[in-house]
Amino acid sequence: MNEVVKSVLKIAIAPIDITFGDVKINLSTVSDIIGALEQNVDILVLPELFSTGFRKSPEIMASLAETIEGDTITTLKELSLRNNLAICGSFVCSHKGKILNRAFFISPDCKEHYYDKRHLFTLGGEQNIFSPGKCMPEIIEFKGWKIMTAVCYDLRFPAWLRNSALKYDLLIIPANWAHARAYAWKHLLIARAIENQAYVIGCNRGGQDEYGEYPFEDTFAFDNWGKDIAIRSDDGVIYCTLDRDKLNLDRERFSPWRDADTFTFEDFSEDSE
Repeated sequence: MNEVVKSVLKIAIAPIDITFGDVKINLSTVSDIIGALEQNVDILVLPELFSTGFRKSPEIMASLAETIEGDTITTLKELSLRNNLAICGSFVCSHKGKILNRAFFISPDCKEHYYDKRHLFTLGGEQNIFSPGKCMPEIIEFKGWKIMTAVCYDLRFPAWLRNSALKYDLLIIPANWAHARAYAWKHLLIARAIENQAYVIGCNRGGQDEYGEYPFEDTFAFDNWGKDIAIRSDDGVIYCTLDRDKLNLDRERFSPWRDADTFTFEDFSEDSE
């Protein structure tokens, strides 16, 4: 069956207050959020490491890691199929002896897409826990849209996210970005939207942990001009609507993407193992 192509996408962004280490509770929270969503949502975006949260301990994080056959991804696949919406975020993944901060995009047609966080936040000790990703983010085709995911600290590296030849329409960034650095978080999201002429969504976690506070207001959605398009509901979920026809028209009327430099990365392996 051919996938439905949509000129308008409706996105729900859920900055959940993560209960550290309790996958069951966090998955239940996601299920409850889905049950209360507005109608016709196409994609639900969750924060970085939404099912566990983060600690600096390699032993603790290794104990929380799952394969893509574990409870986290299995449950998300069921929720995606049952509710006819895609779900995006990241989780602690165990893969061939490595612990990875793995982004996922799961669609209701049972397709799964993964990307392993490339840039690890050394100030937070991530390099002692996770192995860095070895591949560029893939371009995900969903309902006629081209989508790319990256994770939190990746946002600070614009070359990594460069939208060469307009390869993506929407960039999604799940994050655990403490409020102490919220000014940088917000303005880097805006910069990535403007320079790449794409919609950009930054889903931060909510609540607080030992690293800081995460107000729900620190989750954002911007259009290709860097304009805030978030609609904030009373329950904390943020909604936005993306218009592909308007995006294409904007790109034709104002086209710095045509003048961009061409380059490739040569310092990492294409081998995802």
